[in-house]
Amino acid sequence: MKKNVDVTVTGIHSRAGEPTEKIITNSAGVFEEMEDGMCVLEYDEEQDAGGGTVKVHNKVSIAPDGKGMEIIRGGDIKSKLAFADRLEYDTEYHTPYGSMQMKVRTNNFDFIRTRQDEEMKLMAEYALEMGGEVLSDSMMVIEIKNSEAL
Repeated sequence: MKKNVDVTVTGIHSRAGEPTEKIITNSAGVFEEMEDGMCVLEYDEEQDAGGGTVKVHNKVSIAPDGKGMEIIRGGDIKSKLAFADRLEYDTEYHTPYGSMQMKVRTNNFDFIRTRQDEEMKLMAEYALEMGGEVLSDSMMVIEIKNSEAL
């Protein structure tokens, strides 16, 4: 069953020699639990990027056992990311300014459902690497709350 949801994404990024950066976006989305137990969340967001705004469509697939997720981003920024405890994932990150090879090393992943699935939370702690160097130690929290039935 599909349902409309409110999506809040919080990204916290720590880079050597710089203050910690916290970015929060709020979007409307659609959440669906598939017959095989996989859950799919789709939402659009706008992000500030180099003096302009970029639009990104996100499709988040949550494993049936709740122990991992994959995020496919499309639009002005394109990437495919995967998160699960102790997972290392190589990806190509496409931006309007060019493409970069990156590695995502997940340290911790959790999927929490509360209040009869009225609220859900995905949390991933990870390091983002490029060329063998850690660019940032990061945390992403995706909060999903029911808004209304489709």
